[in-house]
Amino acid sequence: MKIITIANDKGGTAKTTTVLSLAGEVSQRGRHCLILDLDPQGQCAVALGLTQEPGAFNLLVNAAFDIHQWIRPTGRERLDIIPGNRTTATAQVVINAENRGMDVIRMLLNPLKREYDYIFLDTAPSVGGIQERAVYAADLVLIPSATEFMSTNGLGQSMALLAMLQKKHAWPGKLLGILPTFYDEQTSESKTTLEELQKTFGEAVLPPIHRATILREAPSEGKLVYELDPQHRATREYYALSEYLVRYS
Repeated sequence: MKIITIANDKGGTAKTTTVLSLAGEVSQRGRHCLILDLDPQGQCAVALGLTQEPGAFNLLVNAAFDIHQWIRPTGRERLDIIPGNRTTATAQVVINAENRGMDVIRMLLNPLKREYDYIFLDTAPSVGGIQERAVYAADLVLIPSATEFMSTNGLGQSMALLAMLQKKHAWPGKLLGILPTFYDEQTSESKTTLEELQKTFGEAVLPPIHRATILREAPSEGKLVYELDPQHRATREYYALSEYLVRYS
């Protein structure tokens, strides 16, 4: 079992889109995948055509219960979800108040290690107890970063978090890569931002995901991108990313 955390302290970087698209593509490759939605907005379930539930809250707060109670099928083969909603924010308060260990999320997911090949964690655009523990739980961290001016602020904070976890808590995970999102080669803003990312982070920067209307349309219809259009460029780009992940891990 590999835990993949998608994280960035800044909102609007396509974290949820990336979680959904990547988990969907990897499951299409024959791997059993689970999405854990740790963002209080709870958009993963909605984007899959499902109902928001306090699954993430129950997992984090009611740890004595069997984790399988909170898992829901998505209606797609080899792809399940532990949905979240606004109550996840309350779980953040509980975790901070009880000063839970940094490895709490990893330990909670450990009973699933023989059932899933990959568990994808969607996180909120914030710094705090759940965010830090979600990153610490990860074997691999993927950081989406919009190719827009000022977007690298959140990226810098996320990279600092990885460094802090390695230094203070001996985090054993690795950075899978930095994923440029909303890329538009027709604008100087996108091109300049991508060039700056590549100059600063080198080979850690992955091929970009282009801006595309389908990335907004798919979740509004409760579908994954490849379900809406298997031949679309966005589908091919996330397929390539899934190929890289499976090969890397």
